[in-house]
Amino acid sequence: MDDHTRPPHASSSETQLLEDGKDGQCSEADVEANGKGDPPGSTVEEVVKTERLGSTAPASYKDIFRSFALMGWTAFGGPGAHIGLFYRLFVETKNWITSSVFAELVALGQCMPGPTSTQMSFAIGVAKKGVKGGLLSGMLFQYPGLLMMAGLGLLAAARALDDPVPVVDGFADGLAAGGVALIWGAVKNLTEKMCTEWEGKALCVITAVIAFYYQTAWLFPTLIVCGGLFTIVTRWKQSVDVHNADAHIDRFGLGMIGGGVLIVLWVVVLVLAIVLSSEISYDDSPPLHWFATFYETGSIIFGGGQVVLPLLLDRVVQTERVCLEDGAAAPPRSSEIEGTNCFEVEKADSWVTSKQFYAGLGLAQAMPGPLFNFSAYLGSVIAYRAGENFLVGVITCWLGLFGPGIILIFGILPFWGKFCSFQLYRRALPGLNASAVGLILASAFTMTFRVRANSSFPNATICIGILAYAVANLLQPRHHLLKILLAPIAVVMSGVLGIVAWATGMN
Repeated sequence: MDDHTRPPHASSSETQLLEDGKDGQCSEADVEANGKGDPPGSTVEEVVKTERLGSTAPASYKDIFRSFALMGWTAFGGPGAHIGLFYRLFVETKNWITSSVFAELVALGQCMPGPTSTQMSFAIGVAKKGVKGGLLSGMLFQYPGLLMMAGLGLLAAARALDDPVPVVDGFADGLAAGGVALIWGAVKNLTEKMCTEWEGKALCVITAVIAFYYQTAWLFPTLIVCGGLFTIVTRWKQSVDVHNADAHIDRFGLGMIGGGVLIVLWVVVLVLAIVLSSEISYDDSPPLHWFATFYETGSIIFGGGQVVLPLLLDRVVQTERVCLEDGAAAPPRSSEIEGTNCFEVEKADSWVTSKQFYAGLGLAQAMPGPLFNFSAYLGSVIAYRAGENFLVGVITCWLGLFGPGIILIFGILPFWGKFCSFQLYRRALPGLNASAVGLILASAFTMTFRVRANSSFPNATICIGILAYAVANLLQPRHHLLKILLAPIAVVMSGVLGIVAWATGMN
């Protein structure tokens, strides 16, 4: 089957409810009960009611389109901020998924290579409308940043963006502060709902401390697994009710056979990319080498965009060692190798220059959507410098970096839908969730300190973040639309305040 719903062990009453509400349509009883013909969960009152009953609100393709079309243009602040935005909109406001399922998806994304926020954008659509819903939600979340970064990459290749633009830096610093504020809102809400017992609170804190201190990408999935093992041991003798373990998930996408095919496809493409790029010279097929470089990188990265940046820098900025005689001037675009009279010098035919790389990195931080869209910028620059059509570079590099994570989320979701009903998994779930929240807590601290250190107005940046937190989390508007728009408004407001802080020379 192409679009699997809940497994057979769901109760008959749940199955009937699913059939009545499939494809985002409500039954006649729903219409009569609501009085206005709105789907259940379409008002704040219905959201509260369905949350209280432990169910979730349905969503049509139109609902997915409207939600993600706006979010794609306003999702500033990086993966942590995106997770906070998802939580506020799809858990608290729309009640599309429950808090526990949301935390499980975060943990699942952290245990796979690829960008977690991107994988969640696809998974949320899959959970409501299957594969088509996942493709719709995911691509709407990606494309604004993709288009903007591809165009800016073309400008950078023409040497228009080699030097940083101060007003853009101010805007980016403000956006970063707003994004961190959303992370803190998500941390507050998730800890209150996911860490209610002593094991969860302890695991959350311990995970956050270790993750913040070491900040090693491979450690993230290890900590989540350890959290799950801990609650398996502490709850080994407890009986777990798994009858309705998946009751809050409408669909899991492909069947297990289709999921297995995708996982095999990911491995086959990875092997072919490595083998072919080693056998075929760069001059004979530049796009092959671009794709192989980005696909390999996307297949081994845990921890998201911040982790992928140093790897990309080493792969796309090619250097060579040059040793000079004593007293000779250092060559341009070089860095000294400590303890020697040698320098690392950028090659003339480097895929991109370091100035282009860092200029694009600053722009990527100011764009909505995943930081992985930086690959579209790099693809434009690489293709332009190689004399190829820039679209070839954008497509090969973007698909290369995003491909592994997208393939894996569609491939693994069907298996997750199966094993989420196992008693062993249900015992591990509190630990998995608490550790995932701990990682988000650590990222909130990490990003707060990093944003302040990188800002040209550090104290004002913290003040902007406080204001954004207040707007997104403390205001309680009565109008449903305003409630949905609070997070985007807070982020955009932060960018504007960043420009004001830069223009007035604030500290």
